Amino acid sequence: MKTVYYGRISTIDGQTSASQYDDAKEQGVKERDTHIDEGVSGYHVAPMDRPEWRRVMDKLSDGGVLYVRWLDRISRRYDELHSVMQLLMKFGVKVVCTLNNMSFDGSATDPVAKATRDAMLAFIAAQGEADYLNRREMQRRGIERVKAADALKPHAERTNKGRKRVADAEEVTAWRAENGKSIAETAKKFEISVATVKRYLKAPQAT
Repeated sequence: MKTVYYGRISTIDGQTSASQYDDAKEQGVKERDTHIDEGVSGYHVAPMDRPEWRRVMDKLSDGGVLYVRWLDRISRRYDELHSVMQLLMKFGVKVVCTLNNMSFDGSATDPVAKATRDAMLAFIAAQGEADYLNRREMQRRGIERVKAADALKPHAERTNKGRKRVADAEEVTAWRAENGKSIAETAKKFEISVATVKRYLKAPQAT
């Protein structure tokens, strides 16, 4: 039976593809059947807009086994993940999550088994998007609290004394990858030049 592994790395900040390649090897998946999209957001970039995911779908169009660390590697959006998983089920694919060995079998024929599978998929997809949005909101609130507290300090003790902080290469590169933005959009976001963004993208990043 055809076996494929899919992984996704959203940013370069503290993440590498090495662990997912190791995970694929542990499942006995050959390197040529291991596909990992790097620097790609699971929320802002749809699965079919990713080159490696398209290769996965081509290989599994007539069935097989797909290994993923967890379903959020496919998508963090409810509608996208739900529709992709339903398509995989229609192809007769068995999706195995290596994180906890949970599986979703597209070859199931028993109505109760299919209903249970689909209900679990819907719940996981909804929870995944909710968790992602909650983390983003908590990050935003944290930043606002720090700014508000800083504004109450004497000017000499403030972190931000009025001069706008210039984003560094790692921050700019990570934000662009996470949000799936163009170089021009990234330059506008951080109020830096397009040339600076291009230079940051070419610069070696710390791991």
